[in-house]
Amino acid sequence: MRMRSNRKRESLRLGTVAKALVVCGGVAVAGLTYVYQKNQLFRLGDEVKKCEATLLATEKRNALLAAQLAQLKSPAYLEARCRQYGLDLAAPRETQVVRLPEPGGEWDLAVPPLAAAPAAQPAAAKKPAKKTVARR
Repeated sequence: MRMRSNRKRESLRLGTVAKALVVCGGVAVAGLTYVYQKNQLFRLGDEVKKCEATLLATEKRNALLAAQLAQLKSPAYLEARCRQYGLDLAAPRETQVVRLPEPGGEWDLAVPPLAAAPAAQPAAAKKPAKKTVARR
């Protein structure tokens, strides 16, 4: 067996160089992709935190406004405002209130579906409406 005595003088082979470049390029692309995705996760996390803070503030404001609306709708508040402005308004007596039953499933079956709207006619085809006079 004969050994090569001088490896320094041997030329680089194209296949070896290409393989090394492909491996290095793949590692570089994988590293850059990892860093990019970590950066995106960080940004999205900050955005989610901001959205959660906005949601919490909005829910808090909504609760305050709901309480204020309930206070403004209360009969005692309404009566006080009526007295303040001298409106002489009062709640209706029980005999003045008409209570209607809540329609059930039979109501849905009794109501026919809405008919399709008639097609628009050209302006020239429309006839003028007849005038009717009410007689006594």
